[in-house]
Amino acid sequence: MLKEQNRFIHKIAICLDAIIIGISYLIATNVVRVEESDGLYTVPSFDDYLPFLALLIPLWIIVLKWFGVYGSMREKSIWQVFWTIFEASLVATLVFSAAAFFLELDILRRTFVMAFFGAAVLLLAAEKFLVLQFLRSARRKGLNFRVVLIVGSGPRAREFAEVIESHPEWGQKILGFIDEEEMRGMAVGKGKVIGTFDDMPRILEEHVVDEVLFLMPRKWLSRLEEYVRVCEKIGVKATIAVDFFDTAIAKPVVKEVEGWPLLTFDTTPQDFFSLSLKRVLDVMGSAAGLIVLSPLFLLIALAIKLASPGPVFFSQVRSGLRGRPFRILKFRTMIVNAEAKLKELQRLNELEGPVFKIRNDPRITWIGRLLRKTSLDELPQLINVLKGDMSLVGPRPPLPSEVERYERWQRRRLSMRPGITCIHEVVARNNKDFNVWMKMDLEYIDNWHFGLDLKLIARTVLAVVKGTGC
Repeated sequence: MLKEQNRFIHKIAICLDAIIIGISYLIATNVVRVEESDGLYTVPSFDDYLPFLALLIPLWIIVLKWFGVYGSMREKSIWQVFWTIFEASLVATLVFSAAAFFLELDILRRTFVMAFFGAAVLLLAAEKFLVLQFLRSARRKGLNFRVVLIVGSGPRAREFAEVIESHPEWGQKILGFIDEEEMRGMAVGKGKVIGTFDDMPRILEEHVVDEVLFLMPRKWLSRLEEYVRVCEKIGVKATIAVDFFDTAIAKPVVKEVEGWPLLTFDTTPQDFFSLSLKRVLDVMGSAAGLIVLSPLFLLIALAIKLASPGPVFFSQVRSGLRGRPFRILKFRTMIVNAEAKLKELQRLNELEGPVFKIRNDPRITWIGRLLRKTSLDELPQLINVLKGDMSLVGPRPPLPSEVERYERWQRRRLSMRPGITCIHEVVARNNKDFNVWMKMDLEYIDNWHFGLDLKLIARTVLAVVKGTGC
C-alpha cells in the first residue's frame, strides 16, 4: 500500500513539473516576442515553438529524475532542493542547446534559452518549496509519518535518535530500540529498548514499521546478515549506518559494480557534477588561454633565445594524480645545464623539507627572473591541463625525488590532480615552511568546491598583474 502511494505521489510530482516546464516555455517564448517586436526580426508564433515542447518536457523530467529530484525530500533542506533543481536544469539546458545547435533549430536564441532556464529553475524551486512546506507542516501535526525501529541502543543510536527527534518536520517516529536481553526496558532518550534481536521478527509482525535502522556496534556485524534477511522476508526497508570506522577525513560512499555493493572510504571530493564543471573549466580555460596568449608565447620564446642558447621549453618529470609520472612543461628560465649544478647549490637551500629554492639562484637567466616574478614561466602548463595531466587549480606537482622523502601524511596531497596555481601560490608564496604548503594543499582538498577554484584563479590573475611572484 505504501509503495503504491509513493508511486501515485511520484506521478503527481512529474505531472506538476511537466506543467511548470510548459509554463516556463510559454514565458520564454513571450519574452522573445517582446524583445523582437521592433520589426528587425521575424517573430515566431507560439505554434512555431510548440513542437519543441515535446522534446523539452521529457528531457527535463529525465534529467530531474536522474538528479534525484523525485526521491525522498524528508531530510533535505530547502537549499539542497534548490541546488539540485538548479544543477538538473543547467544540464538539461546545455543538452537542449547542444541539440538545437547541431540540428540548426530556429529556437536557439540566447534570450529564449536564458528566459526558459531562469523561469524553469524559479518555478520548479517554488513548487518544491511549497510542497515541502506543506508536507513538513502536516508531519509536525503527526500526519504522513514513518515508523522507525532502531537496532542498537549505544551512544551512536542515542545520538541519531536525538537528531530524528529534533526534526519533527521529517515525519519520523521511533517505535523503540532493539538490544540484548539485559538492556530490555532501559530508557533511550524519549524511547526505550522494546526487545532483543530474537524478538525482532515478532516486533515487525505485530507493529507498523516502515524502516529498520541498524546502528549496531562493530562486534555485532557478524549477526547483521541474519537480521537484514528478516527485514527482507517481511518486506521492511533496512538501512545500515556505515560509520563502522572512526575515520577523521575519509567519507564513506556506497556504490555498486555489476550487482556488487561496495563501501568506499574516500578523502577526496565526490561531487560528480562539480568535478565535471572543474574539468570543463580546465579544458575551456586552457584552450582559450593557449589561443589568446599565443602572441605572448612567441615574444617570450624570442626573449629566451636571446637570453641564452638552448630550447625554449623546459620539460621535467613530475608526480601527478596518485603519483602518476608525467612531463611538465615550462618556459626555460635557467641555463641549459642547470640540473647538473643543483648538487653544488643544495647547501644554500632556503626552504625546509624536500624542496629546493634560493632567492638569488645563479642558474636563472635575466628573462627567467622576469618570467618567474610574473609567473609567466608556468603558461606552457596550459598544455598539460588540456591533456588532463594537470588542472588549472590544485596542489603544485612535486618531483618524484621529493615524494620519496614525504612523510606519510604529506602524500595525501597527491590525491587530487595537480594544478598550475594553488592556495599557497596566492596566499603564502614566500613562506619558506614546507609544512605550511602541505597543510594549505590539504585544506584545499578537504574544503574543495567549484567556487573555490574560481576564487583562486581570480586571485592568481591579480597576483600576476601585480608581479608578486618570486
